[in-house]
Amino acid sequence: MSRLCVLFFLAFFNFGILANPSVVIIGAGPSGIAAATKLLQNGIHDIKILEAEDRIGGRINSVHFSDGIVDLGAQYCHGEKGNVAYNLAKDLDVLEPGLRSLQNNVYYSNGSRLDPDLIEELRQVYLKYDQNENYDTKGKSLGDVFIQKYNTTLFPKHLNSETESLLSEGLRFLEGYVLIHEGAFSWFNVSADCDYVQCEGNQALTWKGGYKTVLKIMMDGLPIDEKIRLKTRVEQINWDKNTVTVLASNNRTYSADYAIFTPSVGVLKRHKLFTPNLPIAKQKSVEATGFEGVMKVFLHFPQKWWGDSDQAFAFFWSQKDLKLIWDKPWVTQVRYILKVPHNSNVWVAWITGDLVPEIEKLPLEVFKIGVKFVLERFLNGKYHVTEIGDVLRSNWCTNPNFGGTYSFTRVGFYNKGFSHQEKLAEPLLNEGKPVVLFAGEAKCTSCALSDRSWGY
Repeated sequence: MSRLCVLFFLAFFNFGILANPSVVIIGAGPSGIAAATKLLQNGIHDIKILEAEDRIGGRINSVHFSDGIVDLGAQYCHGEKGNVAYNLAKDLDVLEPGLRSLQNNVYYSNGSRLDPDLIEELRQVYLKYDQNENYDTKGKSLGDVFIQKYNTTLFPKHLNSETESLLSEGLRFLEGYVLIHEGAFSWFNVSADCDYVQCEGNQALTWKGGYKTVLKIMMDGLPIDEKIRLKTRVEQINWDKNTVTVLASNNRTYSADYAIFTPSVGVLKRHKLFTPNLPIAKQKSVEATGFEGVMKVFLHFPQKWWGDSDQAFAFFWSQKDLKLIWDKPWVTQVRYILKVPHNSNVWVAWITGDLVPEIEKLPLEVFKIGVKFVLERFLNGKYHVTEIGDVLRSNWCTNPNFGGTYSFTRVGFYNKGFSHQEKLAEPLLNEGKPVVLFAGEAKCTSCALSDRSWGY
């Protein structure tokens, strides 16, 4: 989910130019907390952190649910080598491997379980979805190139076989998984070209006590809590004078020598905050950066209905059944459910697609009925699914303080040799002095600092 870009601003200027520089940090997510940590460690104490929510963490949101901790936002530590999150936590026994394969529990919408060998073939194609060296990707979407690859590599193996029709339906199934990784509403929105390099190591490490653990590690022993102003939404940032003036929703004004802006690019896309406006080049990079989302929903079942070895169920819709769900199409975007570790009788449903913002706003009872419908349609041939109890939903897309989950390069905006991330990270200069600096998700280029190392 979020990109932690902590050290970059120290390369732009030397705070020592001023005897006691003041800094206002906008956002108390991991990037804001990390920036405050680095400042305090370098002897800079005149800091205020303005946070729009009533909590810290940004898109890290670990909360109590049932008898354990669940992560409504960032959940996985993706990779080990060079990964900032992993390096912070590797010696503290707070990480463990997560589930990596669903191949034995993929169910068809007629209630049958699909052949694990077929699912493994689909999985192997999915695992290489962003490896496109042998394909013409210029100006094309991830979906366009994936379909071309799928049709030329997997389809020929099964022509005139019983699985040919399943393969035609498999594209939609695989798109759901790709969207979880990319954070987009459609794989046709995402550029096939990408400069991202994956960190080596386990791509699905999970946090034993929730992702909030990394915040505790960073804040340990430092007086950061006293610097934070919760429920303080920034409405305007004036940066054309010697000091930066920040106007907040509580009618307070905060002035400082420097500001560090860490909210999501979704905030930049949806709100006009800067006076003067952002430079045109930065505005274009905001436009080039997609910011949509995925949804997670935690489900508590008072009565257990699954087997002890069951850890996941994935849902593979037939074209025929998709046409029958005209009255509640959103249920077809529930991709799979996973058992939540260390939390008895709790599962998490992953939802992707263009209806995510609508699903976030559904009445709770309507949502529960829809999810129960999916579970019964796919699983009642083998299981007797019991009633859903408590439900906890994410709402990243409809929350104006975020506007989505994580970023991607939009189709048609990739330029080889030009980084929109670097442009987003460039400071705002006033008479040559960097007065507003940028950190956080979508503003860092290193795989070690990307949303995929600090992500869902």
